[in-house]
Amino acid sequence: MFRYFGSKASTSSQISQLISSLTPTGSVADAFGGLGTIGAELRLNGFRVTTCDVLTFPHTFQIARIEGKSTLPFSKLRESMDIQSMEQISSILNMSYAPNSWLVNEYAVERLFFTRENAVRIAGAWHQIKRWHEEGLLNRRERALLIASLLNSMDAVANTAGTYYAYLKSFHRKAVKTFNFEWFPVRGGQYVGHALLGDALSCLAGKNFDVLYLDPPYNNRNYASYYHLPESMSTLKQPKTNYERASGVPIHPHPASINIRDGMTVEYIEKLAAQVGWKWLIVHYCDGALIPLETMRCALKKFGSLNEFTLPALGYTTTKSTRTIHHHVFVVSASAN
Repeated sequence: MFRYFGSKASTSSQISQLISSLTPTGSVADAFGGLGTIGAELRLNGFRVTTCDVLTFPHTFQIARIEGKSTLPFSKLRESMDIQSMEQISSILNMSYAPNSWLVNEYAVERLFFTRENAVRIAGAWHQIKRWHEEGLLNRRERALLIASLLNSMDAVANTAGTYYAYLKSFHRKAVKTFNFEWFPVRGGQYVGHALLGDALSCLAGKNFDVLYLDPPYNNRNYASYYHLPESMSTLKQPKTNYERASGVPIHPHPASINIRDGMTVEYIEKLAAQVGWKWLIVHYCDGALIPLETMRCALKKFGSLNEFTLPALGYTTTKSTRTIHHHVFVVSASAN
């Protein structure tokens, strides 16, 4: 699975169980949806899920996991190319090569994010998906599943310690494995959800949900820079790379960076809680984050009856060893207002 700061893979089932204990069915808004891990778990368990993100890259994963399913028709692509199955699509992508691509030059020749052999294959798959998109052969969910699958497969051979802000100086053992395009595993669910691209407050204000789940950024990491390559690839547009930067980030700062910063503040959390309708408000936070826990508690008490739970979780680490941290889950009931 793609490595991503703030992923709740180790606690998703616990969060889903907690929400199910509050309301067995209903609607949930995941305002900081990330790669859609929590949303996918909730969808699988029968909830109607809406997710948000300001970056195209996680939004793409959210479309695949919240709106899509593991098998899609690819009707136009099949008709155009006489393709009979999704296995044939993956075979075409695994046989695609682009040795002269910008991706090869920038991220294998100039910077060792990938071996050249793998970069040629990754670029080949990316350019093929881009062509299919430009020819109008893909719908929204098909395009998202293709891109999410490509990025997830790419990350498995990336020569990084976890993000795309820097590369290792020598090739890690995972980086020398041969790239292989594999379909991202989408589990689906009873209901088709909604994946929204944009600032959570803009997307969700005025809407009503049974549960508003908030998992805001915990620190000052710039997600737009840390994941600039998958972000650029998700847009299906070639970025203009800053040759002076070792990480190869695009020259122009990502406009969503301001929105990400806003989401790190308690004032933003309060605005969301006030402007979105909910029966239950759940805020998922951790020790040592930007907002002191006591500040968070005081802010949330204004909105209703507050309960707090502590969950052990796996922290982000670049080594083989695991790091356990404690997550705090604040639950506010609007019925007590």
